[in-house]
Amino acid sequence: MEEKTQSPLSAQSVRLSSAAAVIDALGGTKTVADLLNVGQSSVSNYRKLGFPARTHFALSKICAARGLNVADAVFGGINLAAQPSQRAAAALPRTQALELFSDNGYAPLATPVLQPAAPFIDRLGEEMRRRLYIFADPGGEQLCLRPDLTIPAALAYLANGESRRRQYAYEGMAFRYQSRGAGKPEEFIQSGIEIIGGSDAANDDAQVLRDVVQAVNALGVSQIQIRLNHFGMLPLFLDGLGLSQRAAARLNRAYHQSADFAGFVAQMAQEQTRAAAPETQKLNPNGPVIAGRTPADIQARIDRLRADAESGLSAAQAEAVARYMSLSGAPDGVLAAMADLSPQARLGEFADYWQTLIANAGLANKAVTLDTSGGRKMAYYTGLSFEIIVPALGAQAVIAGGGRYDDLLQALGADAPLNAIGGALALERVAAAARLEGGRS
Repeated sequence: MEEKTQSPLSAQSVRLSSAAAVIDALGGTKTVADLLNVGQSSVSNYRKLGFPARTHFALSKICAARGLNVADAVFGGINLAAQPSQRAAAALPRTQALELFSDNGYAPLATPVLQPAAPFIDRLGEEMRRRLYIFADPGGEQLCLRPDLTIPAALAYLANGESRRRQYAYEGMAFRYQSRGAGKPEEFIQSGIEIIGGSDAANDDAQVLRDVVQAVNALGVSQIQIRLNHFGMLPLFLDGLGLSQRAAARLNRAYHQSADFAGFVAQMAQEQTRAAAPETQKLNPNGPVIAGRTPADIQARIDRLRADAESGLSAAQAEAVARYMSLSGAPDGVLAAMADLSPQARLGEFADYWQTLIANAGLANKAVTLDTSGGRKMAYYTGLSFEIIVPALGAQAVIAGGGRYDDLLQALGADAPLNAIGGALALERVAAAARLEGGRS
């Protein structure tokens, strides 16, 4: 049974100054858990400890849409009434990397370091979202330091009212929090390219990959490894395993969003085991509160876990998914391994895709690997992803990367999905790799 809630009218007139008050105004623990796609036990903890930063923007939007009067402090000072500012970008530098891209037909594009935080919170995966530098300016607008330059380029495309294929080149500082002792800088220079609005995705994939590799080579780095992935393969693989629609959707979402995908797969296998267990007796609704959770909270969680178990994984399915995530090698060998794990999967189109991509990108004589776990940190990727690696650099081995993001423009305000792909170099890492080869300093 759900706990009591305030009526919408009373919630609109009363200033809500705590997480518990907001949860009640939105409909209670179960409702908020469903809104945030988290467990009810997490929401029960929010009642006592407050909302974590990762929930602030989503909940503030919901509260604003429902006309709820929420104290700014509840969501870390976010003020959705603040009007977005038009910020000017600093002039682009004249650098070798930028000139290489400009010479290949990419138009220079400058974007501000300060960006609206909402697109990054909404579209980055868990791994990248926790590395954002987020703050509110004196006017109350929630901003972040750009963690990369792809979303700013996409926002610029939309702000300019573009509707045709555009090729952009950019260069500038990006900022990402790093765990202490990680051996990685928190600010770095990116130089990269984006193709937005193209009609031939396969050719654009090859062009961006080719141009990024050529730029790396021109900057003095030839001893590289290229790691590829494509986010269209997993759904086909899961279809071949005979998963329920809900189970496949959960796995696809976790593949993009979860920092611990292996743990999520193990959890789904445990859910399937619990589904076979005898039905548990219903809790007494008038029983005691345990660790801050009412009997209704506990019973609702039990019921939700049992429902999830109906879309869990068998041991064989979990093993197949786990082995899928460990596949790495030549594309034809990896596809053959996928076919062994999921014989019903219709993966034939990818044999031609990888062969054509490698040929058209000029990678026939490069060290190319297909790695099914690659590129997952950028949750907005929808197709090809790639990384250029110099293993001798250790923690900073990935010197360039990119991918296709056909859904991003619509999520940012376009009327429909738009083909888009980009790639960028981490210039400090490229310079370090060049020094290793005895090239440019």
